Order: sequence, then C-alpha cells, then structure tokens
Amino acid sequence: MSKAREARSSQRSVASTGKAGVRYRQEALEAFYDGFKVAGINFAVFLPDSMLDGVEQLMIERGIDIYQCSREDEGIAMAMGAFLVGKHPVALMEGSGIGLSALILARGIVQKTPTLLIVGHNSTLGERYDYHGATRLVAEPVLRALDIPFHVLFDPADIQKVIAEAQATLEGQRIPAGILVPSHVIREIGESG
Repeated sequence: MSKAREARSSQRSVASTGKAGVRYRQEALEAFYDGFKVAGINFAVFLPDSMLDGVEQLMIERGIDIYQCSREDEGIAMAMGAFLVGKHPVALMEGSGIGLSALILARGIVQKTPTLLIVGHNSTLGERYDYHGATRLVAEPVLRALDIPFHVLFDPADIQKVIAEAQATLEGQRIPAGILVPSHVIREIGESG
C-alpha cells in the first residue's frame, strides 16, 4: 500500500470516528485542518472532548504541533505562551472550559496575547444530554462579558473562511477570538455523544 493510501486509510479510521467512536463529517474535519493551515496555525492545545475529537485526531495525524492539557485555563495559557514565542496557536475545548478560563482570557486581553478558541458543547441547539446543561450556560456569556469576538458556525462550507477571518481579527487586534461549533456542523446527522 502506498504511503498516501495508508495516510488516507488512517484518517478514515481514527479521525473520521475519533477516539470516542463518534462519526464525524469528513468535509468538516478537512475544512478545519485546511482552515488551520491557511491561517498559519502551527501550535494547538486541547482538552479531550467528544465534540472536537475528530479535529484533534486529524491534527495529530497530519503533524500539527499539538499538546493535551489537563485543564482548559492551562491550555489557553499554553497557547498564549506559544504566541509570545512566535507561534500561531489554537485552543480546542468544550464550552465549560471557557467558563473555567475567564481569568486567563482577561489576562490575555490585557497583555495582548491572542489565541484562537474552537469551542464545542456550547449554547447552540443539538446538545442531547442533560450533563451538558451547565456547559451550555457559560461559553457565550463569558465571551460576551470579556468582549471577545466569536462566531457560531452553521455550515461546514464556512469553516475555512471563518477560521481565516478569526485569525486575521486576533492577529490585527491582538485579542482572543472564538469559533463555536454546533454538533450538526461537525458530526454525521443523527450522531450523539
């Protein structure tokens, strides 16, 4: 089997289902990866999450410098630190992580150390489980309270463009910026988790 075919086969087996076994929309995963490449993202940090696991696995497979953290505020701090040494960072987490990270986000605003935030399990529709209830309550209110610009994705066709525009905003204004990802954008229709 050629290396290219092996790579494609590997992408389907891990990234298309993620480690959590959820089936992801391949076009959405590819759009995230392409958007990160177009935006110059070269450093990523994540706290494992079933919503964004396919994106994280694809980044690992394709060689973007990516680190797993144990707390979301720690991950955002790592991403902001990476910016200070010339990297273009992204932090991937669920909405509750934004709720836990208000202080480090405020510090990033004051110090002008931006990072791109990709946020799953947020206040958008499609959250099927009661244990995401508190998660849904915190992401957007914290982003609004800190005046951090954010965009809610509605169509996988917009992912690459929105990432590029968010990156332009955060680099130009040197502030964090967020992209909220509803389940219908990234998962196969009918998938839960």
